[in-house]
Amino acid sequence: MVAVLTAALMTAAEISNLFSALGVLICFICMVIFIIRLQGEDLFGASVVHVAQPPVAQVEFQKVAVPFSLELHKPGDASFADIQLKIRSEVSYIMRSFWGVPSDHLHALLMSSWSGFFMHLIEKPSVKAEITDKVVSNDIDEETECVKHVGIRPIAPPLTLGMSPRKNYPLVVCIMRQDSLQQADANGVGALITIIHIKDSECQIPTCILHQYLKQYSGQLTKLQALYTQGNNGSQKSEDRNSDSSDEEVEVESKGTSNDINEEEAEVPLEEACVVCQTKKTTRALLPCRHVCVCDVCCGRLDNCPMCRARILAYFLVAPEDSLSVSEDETVEVLEPPSAWRRLNDTVTRMIGAEQQ
Repeated sequence: MVAVLTAALMTAAEISNLFSALGVLICFICMVIFIIRLQGEDLFGASVVHVAQPPVAQVEFQKVAVPFSLELHKPGDASFADIQLKIRSEVSYIMRSFWGVPSDHLHALLMSSWSGFFMHLIEKPSVKAEITDKVVSNDIDEETECVKHVGIRPIAPPLTLGMSPRKNYPLVVCIMRQDSLQQADANGVGALITIIHIKDSECQIPTCILHQYLKQYSGQLTKLQALYTQGNNGSQKSEDRNSDSSDEEVEVESKGTSNDINEEEAEVPLEEACVVCQTKKTTRALLPCRHVCVCDVCCGRLDNCPMCRARILAYFLVAPEDSLSVSEDETVEVLEPPSAWRRLNDTVTRMIGAEQQ
């Protein structure tokens, strides 16, 4: 009996020593992990998992020639009796103005074919406008810029636009090529429709252009949208998205390009330089925020717009760029991530305070 008890006590003592050793080992492992985490290192890699984003796709746009443009001249002085319109045109055109136009009826006419659009807005206007001005013809031989004064005659009845939000547009100006009835390219731009808001006592929004549309001979209607650049010089060109849809958005290029200037030899102006590297010229318009602010090299390294921090979903070109983002003389050094042993060695070196050579 005594021998059995002695054997049981010896077995219990051996098990107790085993548990003690196991506890010391677990505490040591926990202490090592805690020290490594305290030093900001993770032995088995970073604790944050980075999900690879798909590459940003380039959107193809069809470039169209817009022969005329319209903008407000001195909008702060505009009124229903006199509003000044600055018009630039390369071709002879005719202009017609409509006051108090119902928005739903106007958009229905804009979506019609070119022949219906020309008939109902220019030749024999059937738009339900309260006042329809006469056709103004302008014959020009070369590109000109002029200021037109448009206003409601004193003898005309006042407009009934109603309270805000309104269903009637105060002023709609339609500019059309004089040769619109002749045989023309189906993709050519035949008309520019501008919808203008005029400040009054009922609606205190400042006078501005609400919308601008391009009407092509094919019947396609295209909405213009402005691009945001560092410096806006007012010179605008349109980029049309290559699509079969009838209502398509257009991005407006706010600065011209020159192929005669060598970008590597000439210094890029600050207002045209990439906001990231400040050395190359901006060539890409980011979507959907429409900021023109980066070059081809910097765009490939960004996930968000550097101006507004919006996610970059796509882009299109506003200036020609090289097919290769990296030149032949440049060499790109690809750094491999350090191994687990190297990270452990660096961690131990910092822990003991040794200075790395």
